[in-house]
Amino acid sequence: MVGQDSNHASVRTYWNLAGILCVITFIEWVIFKIEDLRTWSAFMLPTLIALSLAKLIMVCGWYMHLKYDHKLLTYVFGFSVFLTMMTFTILMLALR
Repeated sequence: MVGQDSNHASVRTYWNLAGILCVITFIEWVIFKIEDLRTWSAFMLPTLIALSLAKLIMVCGWYMHLKYDHKLLTYVFGFSVFLTMMTFTILMLALR
């Protein structure tokens, strides 16, 4: 492709990633919509959180080009996501 940097992924890679994100979103939607799974909340909440976290990592890693940036930026982002998840977990346990 003209003007495309050889270090970056191809357009096909981004379309494939978009397809994977759509599939994960559909799985999240199915989990939320099926009544039997909603009543089984011990399964639903951790699964939805894991799927959402996977999507976050995919979007930030590819679409924000963290894959091609300096490793320090990836570590800073990862640490901030970790702090956010820990804060969320502590608040959820405190409000229980």
